[in-house]
Amino acid sequence: YDPVHPQVQEAAGTLIQCLIHKGDLYDAERFAQLTLESLKDPANKVEQESEAVAETYYNLGMVIQERNENLVRAEMLARKALRIRAQLHGNDHCLVAESVSLLAGILRKQGNFGVEMKELIERSLAIYIKHVGPDGVNTSISNMSLGHFHCGLAGTSLSADERKEHLQLSKFYYTEALRISTKIFGPAHPDTIKAASELLIVSHALSEA
Repeated sequence: YDPVHPQVQEAAGTLIQCLIHKGDLYDAERFAQLTLESLKDPANKVEQESEAVAETYYNLGMVIQERNENLVRAEMLARKALRIRAQLHGNDHCLVAESVSLLAGILRKQGNFGVEMKELIERSLAIYIKHVGPDGVNTSISNMSLGHFHCGLAGTSLSADERKEHLQLSKFYYTEALRISTKIFGPAHPDTIKAASELLIVSHALSEA
């Protein structure tokens, strides 16, 4: 097959995800960049507003985010993936939630704890609850992200009352993430332990607020 054949693209996407989980981010970025270049090559006549292109934008953006390099470019790629996917699938599709979550994560790494980040995470949470229910893995992840968001805001220059409010919200979302993770994976799973640790930190901060 040629480089832009659907089966080749599917294999490339799977390979990129495997490399990310393996921690081989250099090769993951290399393959993602090569895939994107093939899709964008006019000679291959690929529809530029297709899911294949959106997925490649997403994959490359995720790799760059994981490498924590050139987050401005990662944000641009995530926004392109989100725009195409929303246009193709509607605003409450799981692939849209995937792109929304990536964009929110990039904004978090940039230290951008603004209204957009909050709306993005809340949007992803609503989509995942709709599609996988209140006890799904991605639902837990979105709750963790909201916990991070409110914990991050509590660390900025706020009044004592505002800080306490964000800590309480953070505790709520961490508690929910912990409940879901414990139900799915059990108490010894790394995700469960991470949620429990974050909850403990926020609970301690609240006791001193």
